[in-house]
Amino acid sequence: MLRLLVIVLFLIALITFALSNPDPQPLWIVSYGWQLSIGVLVLGVGVASFLVGGLIMLIGEFRQRTRARRAEHQIRTLESQMIELHQRLDRYTNSPAPVTPPPSTTPIA
Repeated sequence: MLRLLVIVLFLIALITFALSNPDPQPLWIVSYGWQLSIGVLVLGVGVASFLVGGLIMLIGEFRQRTRARRAEHQIRTLESQMIELHQRLDRYTNSPAPVTPPPSTTPIA
């Protein structure tokens, strides 16, 4: 929610700047030139920046989801191993004790 508020405030500032500077200015990139208002240029750069930032954030989100899926799979594997070990322990503790013959009372000569 805070991100959305910051984005909206920044876009309002960009739009205000674009509307305040409507005079066209000559712009040159290498040998290509054109007339464009500075406000529209700043607004276009701002929108492009938001799109690139959103794309980078989306890529990061996909990476986090992949790591979370891997971690959940590992947790499920460990839980199944733990259940198996508990079942083994229950079998060993619930099995009857081995019968040992009583010690003989006859003296050994």
